[in-house]
Amino acid sequence: YLNICQEGTYTFNDQTYALGAKFLVDVPANMFSALTFPDFSGLTTSIGIRYVIMFALIGSLESLLSAKAVDQIDPWQRKTDMDRDMLAVGVGNTVSAFVGGLPMISEIVRSKANIDNGARTRFANMFHGSFLLVCVALIPALINQIPLAALGALLVFTGFRLASPHEFVHMYHLGKDQFIVFVSTVIGVLATDLLMGIGIGIAVKIVIHVFNGAPIPSFFKLNAEITQEDDTSATIVVRESAIFSTWIPLRKHLHRLHQEGKTVTLNLAETRLVDHTVMSKLYEWVGEFEEKGCDLFIRGLSEHRPMSDSMVAAHVKRKE
Repeated sequence: YLNICQEGTYTFNDQTYALGAKFLVDVPANMFSALTFPDFSGLTTSIGIRYVIMFALIGSLESLLSAKAVDQIDPWQRKTDMDRDMLAVGVGNTVSAFVGGLPMISEIVRSKANIDNGARTRFANMFHGSFLLVCVALIPALINQIPLAALGALLVFTGFRLASPHEFVHMYHLGKDQFIVFVSTVIGVLATDLLMGIGIGIAVKIVIHVFNGAPIPSFFKLNAEITQEDDTSATIVVRESAIFSTWIPLRKHLHRLHQEGKTVTLNLAETRLVDHTVMSKLYEWVGEFEEKGCDLFIRGLSEHRPMSDSMVAAHVKRKE
């Protein structure tokens, strides 16, 4: 009707725009004609190895970030099994590559659309993939009439909802440090690519942590001491800093004591910095302990200055 498949131009508001097939989705009329088999000779070149590493890093990182984002917006606050998710991505990409397919990732746009439309289980993704397969196999001519600009508009709209002005205000309320990291990451991703943008955000976060007093060695090793008070309680004393890069070993200690059903007192008095990542995770663990019938007490922050009024804001020790 709009002749969007035919080459041509049109003028709107004194601007000339082009039309043509190159601006439309392009899928093969016969799905099986697009199947190709791998050529492993590329693995003997530095460029081939470079792209293998790049796809592996980007695919894994974006899948993990998407899964984490979905966990935060899930109305039921369920947690993704990251190991299973990575296994599924790896197996799927391997099978896809053997028939000439592109790498697959966990995708926040589709997941956000699923949640907005009431999806509750993984069947939403299964049906989504099934519908795509059926459409590509049976109605490729109709799909080839979809403008790429329409798909781009969907991505922009969903991206705006995920990074709306409300999100910027929310990050500012968490503290100026979090706001700076957030804005730096967004600008980095838009100016370069996802992997580089995340790297820029992490670098900015490290600089802020060093400025706030975190010792360099504490970025790589958690300085913590565990004391078993009795059969039902334990105390964890953390020194120097409790930050994002050492959260995993701290989480392992909490997980072990949680499984043992012990009440834990976490003493942070000797830390110079407790960042937002650790604070938010600790309050999540408070709920986990309560569900188990025990308690997690967070102590020793009276000498620290919160970066904002938020309960999960970073805490910096006051200078004497």
